[in-house]
Amino acid sequence: MKNDARQIRMDPMLMASLFGPLAIIVVARYAFPPLSDWIQEQYGFLLMDYSNFAVTFLMLVIPLLPGTMAGLLMLDERDENMIAYYAITPFTRKGYFLYRLLLPCALAISLASLFILLSGIAKIQIESLYTIVLLTLEAPCLALFLATFASNKVEGLALSKISGLLFAGPIIAAFTPLPWQYLGAWIPSYWPAKSYLLGIAGEPSAALGVFGIGLAYHLILLIIMFHSFLKRID
Repeated sequence: MKNDARQIRMDPMLMASLFGPLAIIVVARYAFPPLSDWIQEQYGFLLMDYSNFAVTFLMLVIPLLPGTMAGLLMLDERDENMIAYYAITPFTRKGYFLYRLLLPCALAISLASLFILLSGIAKIQIESLYTIVLLTLEAPCLALFLATFASNKVEGLALSKISGLLFAGPIIAAFTPLPWQYLGAWIPSYWPAKSYLLGIAGEPSAALGVFGIGLAYHLILLIIMFHSFLKRID
């Protein structure tokens, strides 16, 4: 953990990944309402009408940043053969994986919960927990994706740009009519956005069903990514 703190202090990219979610919460709390008022005065468009979509869109940034941070750290450790070193210490390889994957999960669930509680634009309801859980699982998936398919840290940064595709999930869930929006169900971020929007719309049973499917989908992705990473380092 001390080594992680040292690396994060020395790398502005890692520092931004850690504190970026806090900036998102501040923007949602203090910039979104006045921006909505200004746009309404200038163009007659009420941005607050789309606050539910904004919540799903902004919250998606939260797991992406700690997930990217963990993925880049794992790349460094894989290239320096540190994972094999940990395997012969009391820490063990299992301990390494638990620490490296649970850390972004802990950051994602803490910061996503803070967003729901403090952003001022998110609705606090039971269905919000579904969104938080699904978004949390996206952090280790992204970390393993980067650590598996990138050859080095530069490629890891390039691959992290692909995570921008995840922003299509909330857009499809919010604006694409049924049944066409199911074409976007392969995008992981579709499921947390859809469960949140169904909860806001007063459809708790549908939100729970979407959460169940999304949870199974995220766990399958996590298992696939984990085994792919194991093949890469073995």
